[in-house]
Amino acid sequence: MSDRVKSTEQERLERLRALLSGARSNDRVGRALGQGIEYGNVLLGAMLHGADRLRQGYTPTDLEQLLLGALRTVVPDAEARQWGRVYREAVTGQGGRLPVVPETITRRTVNQGYALANLREDLNNVVAEALAAPNVQIVDPRVAAAGQEEDPVFVEAMRETGFAVTAFARPSVSQAAAGTPADGAGQAQEEPAGTGTEQGGGLAAPSFRLKLEMENFYVRRDVGDQGGGRDEIYWTAAAASGGSTGRQFVSEEFGAVNAGQTRFFSSTRKLLFEGQSSGYLGLSIHCWEADQSSDEWWDALVKALNDAAAAIDRFLLIDNFLGFVPLWTGMAFEVGKMFLFIIETFRNYDDLSCQRTIGLDQQDLAVLAHYGQTKWNFNGDGHHELKVKYAGDPVPFPVGTLRYAVFNGSTWGAPIALDFESMTPPALASYKGVLHALFVRPADKVVMWTRLETPVGVGGGSPVWSKPERIGGDSTLYAPALTVGHDKLFYAVTGQDRGLYWRTGTGAAWSAPGRIEPAGAHYSPALATYSGKVWMVHVGGDDRPYLNTHNGTGWSSWTVDNLGWRVNKGVALAPQGMGLWRIATGMDNRLHASATLGTSLWFRSNTPDPWKSSHSPALAAQGDTMWIFLRGLDGDLYAGTYTNTWSGLHKVSNGAAKPMDAPAAAVHENKVYVMYRQ
Repeated sequence: MSDRVKSTEQERLERLRALLSGARSNDRVGRALGQGIEYGNVLLGAMLHGADRLRQGYTPTDLEQLLLGALRTVVPDAEARQWGRVYREAVTGQGGRLPVVPETITRRTVNQGYALANLREDLNNVVAEALAAPNVQIVDPRVAAAGQEEDPVFVEAMRETGFAVTAFARPSVSQAAAGTPADGAGQAQEEPAGTGTEQGGGLAAPSFRLKLEMENFYVRRDVGDQGGGRDEIYWTAAAASGGSTGRQFVSEEFGAVNAGQTRFFSSTRKLLFEGQSSGYLGLSIHCWEADQSSDEWWDALVKALNDAAAAIDRFLLIDNFLGFVPLWTGMAFEVGKMFLFIIETFRNYDDLSCQRTIGLDQQDLAVLAHYGQTKWNFNGDGHHELKVKYAGDPVPFPVGTLRYAVFNGSTWGAPIALDFESMTPPALASYKGVLHALFVRPADKVVMWTRLETPVGVGGGSPVWSKPERIGGDSTLYAPALTVGHDKLFYAVTGQDRGLYWRTGTGAAWSAPGRIEPAGAHYSPALATYSGKVWMVHVGGDDRPYLNTHNGTGWSSWTVDNLGWRVNKGVALAPQGMGLWRIATGMDNRLHASATLGTSLWFRSNTPDPWKSSHSPALAAQGDTMWIFLRGLDGDLYAGTYTNTWSGLHKVSNGAAKPMDAPAAAVHENKVYVMYRQ
């Protein structure tokens, strides 16, 4: 462990020079900063470029000024200018190619600044490089809050750099998403008062009191101080809740920490965050192995934490970054690396075991409040599992107005908004000339049922959606599933107790519910009819798909997936040609396909690559053609088809359809219907 000595300006500049030259490319911070060679570290580069421009008498741009403010929290203005000098010397000496600063910055002369407008132009490339990094993940928002294990590949990638970013796939609720008079979407039928809506005025901006506490941490692997002593661990964090003042957290120091132990935070130093939220919480959490750091270090750390919290607000809430998850992820990746870089100038890299930036929106906060706790891995020099407790007010689930679009055989119609709000994606099925839809009412999480019917009476009229009816007392946090088989409607849902329930319907009424054992289902089940059977796939607690079938009399036993798939979203099923297709969005956001010819064994099929989605796809069969629908990473709804080959993707309704999450699809009266929440 190091002595209580202050780092000097010269030492800090030498560390900077080593990082810029690539001399530290093999250590922890060097590996973290070395990800993304074309546009990675664009904020760090803009900060150094701005420091050089300031040194040479130029006025920094709006973005450079913002970034220099972060640097000035830990070094004086005169030293910040010297950082610019070291940067310029490195650029000149290495022909404009630096291992940790992108060429979009280094190729600029001193009189060419880098502004927010330039950042917007480069955003697509910045985001693409961030999403390609193995220590960056976009996951279903229910994963962590439901206490499920994180992807082991992601956790292992975290160890390589001691740094990771997690974002959740559902965009935040907005006035437009919730339904306003301007778009013809109103309050959900049967919704009781007091849920945050305003009669005739759409949805009020959400505001609720959040409170998160550090509960404990379990030591899977200790750091192992290079002197052979026992670890001294402490935790720090920066938090921002969507425009409110950022908060910083510093725990007590836990001495003599060994592998296999669980250590609890003291009652007086466990408050991670408490405050009002508008539907968002950004966290930057750091696990440290303590040394005998100087008072200068502690002052710099607290200042840097405060500035990191402010940066979360500045970069992730302004200029429409919030709500576009890939943009959030890319910017969080850049802000996190800038924090690593600045802190590195004051402290040896081995002392920071692991850092994670985590973004939670209203959907995930609602599930976190529902379950009461979550667990996050910090796999760096050591491997620690941090347990966080929720102790704030209940968080309402965000709602989206149901919309649907119809393909008439040649073109897509404009999306049609319904007066129904749902907290999950819907389900669709056509049965005996009637299109049936299921969704989940936000007020009480019950499953609702509506039908597209032709009005009874002389002359009939255009089909209209019936007033929604609840299906018994069924309630869920996940989308229901619906198909037609054995001359009945088949419906399945994952209950709030994680049991798997099913019913059959005649189109006018539903049977009593049945429960399929074993329990422990996650996400939404999938249903499809093929080869005279109703097929069901659900995801178990181990993130593996499980299959069973209904032969008209009863369900078969479950069989586990034979391909070794691990998924953190529901899958999609549909028959096509001679087989039944199963397609899932993997943890890498790529679509993965498999098929079966009637047995429980799946074989890999050609994947529509490089198609990517933030959520589960939807499938629908139309004769020998199978339709696929997915929410692209840009937020638009895309459609494609498969007969013997995959078609290209096209935007539904020329880009007017912008789903919150997974769509649902069905073929009805030879037209293709796709329904989603917006």
